[in-house]
Amino acid sequence: MISYEQKEKKFNFRVGGILESPDRKKVLIHRLSNFNFWLLPGGRVEMLEDTESAILREIQEELGVTSEIDRLVSITESFFDMKDKTYHELGFNYLLRLPENSQLLKMQGEFAGIEGEKYRYKWIDKELLSQITFKPNYMIPILQNIPQEIVHIIKDERIRKKEDIER
Repeated sequence: MISYEQKEKKFNFRVGGILESPDRKKVLIHRLSNFNFWLLPGGRVEMLEDTESAILREIQEELGVTSEIDRLVSITESFFDMKDKTYHELGFNYLLRLPENSQLLKMQGEFAGIEGEKYRYKWIDKELLSQITFKPNYMIPILQNIPQEIVHIIKDERIRKKEDIER
């Protein structure tokens, strides 16, 4: 996976998958069991792996389903603090399609993926996204009304100042 650290700084190259219910009113979200926030399913890109292959692999590994790329929705550059680290994360978020007969589309409530209880998943009404802790929160309006054009977002949510980090 493409992720590296320099002292208290960490870089991640991440992909996210946007999976919608057939009526397009719900979106699939997930969280690590020990996290108090939700995010798009996905993960880190491997070295020499393109982002399309990465998101298809991540969805297969985590949920055991084959999906197809519809299109790239957003490219994000995020800067944020979490625990004792300052993160720089580059993200590619893809709209994906599931087969019409996918059992995943029938799941209700919270459920585990094929990796066991490490990750929790749920389908949530898009209108309820703003009522939960979803990260990055700037993706909520994008998920609620998926744009036709690719969106590029740069968001700096660091609390610590750059000069404090580099000392």
